[in-house]
Amino acid sequence: MIRGLSFTDVVAFVTFLICWPGYHLAAGYVDTRRSSLMSLVKAFRHRWFERMAERESHIADATLLGNLLRGALFFASTTVFILGGLVALLGTAPKVAELIGQLPFGSVSDPKLAELKAIALILVFVYAFFKSTWSAWQYNVLSILVGAMPGRGIDDAARVEYAEAAGRVAALAGESYNNGVRAYYFSIPLMAWFANALAFLAVTLVVTIVLYRREFYSPIMEALKSIRG
Repeated sequence: MIRGLSFTDVVAFVTFLICWPGYHLAAGYVDTRRSSLMSLVKAFRHRWFERMAERESHIADATLLGNLLRGALFFASTTVFILGGLVALLGTAPKVAELIGQLPFGSVSDPKLAELKAIALILVFVYAFFKSTWSAWQYNVLSILVGAMPGRGIDDAARVEYAEAAGRVAALAGESYNNGVRAYYFSIPLMAWFANALAFLAVTLVVTIVLYRREFYSPIMEALKSIRG
């Protein structure tokens, strides 16, 4: 047992482990029973490539794909810088924890516990890096599919197959990107853990609620649901 690890720390950390992967599973289950922001966007991705198969020129589509790819690469490169900072933090985690402990509502952590907190943050951002880079690679594959799509009137059946495959790849790329962004959200509770365990627990629950509301009750979801055709 790490010295300084209280019962509240254990409860907060277990809650975090339940909320992060548990939210992913719960959101996927709820998504099969009712509309969510992710399911609506997924449907629009498929609709995009169905419409693209009807067009001869794909210049606008290539531009949109480039924007999506840049977004994934931005998170991937940003995550690299964050990981570099966290690795540097690992050596000075006890000093950082001591400084945070002097703030209002802060508590001084044992050096080993402070290092554990830094390692937990590193693992979260390693996960975010893998998801972001995988999303970028999938968008690259998507660009190849668009470029290889047969011309209109040459092979319409193959054109439809390309559009269906592109829609599935786009959905997978978007899901990977979303999982990477979720990792960023769930890194916030770990940062709050440097202050105290109660803040860690509270922020974990707040982040989970915020994500749930955004994916299932946000105004943008209602706006997408109102679109027909």
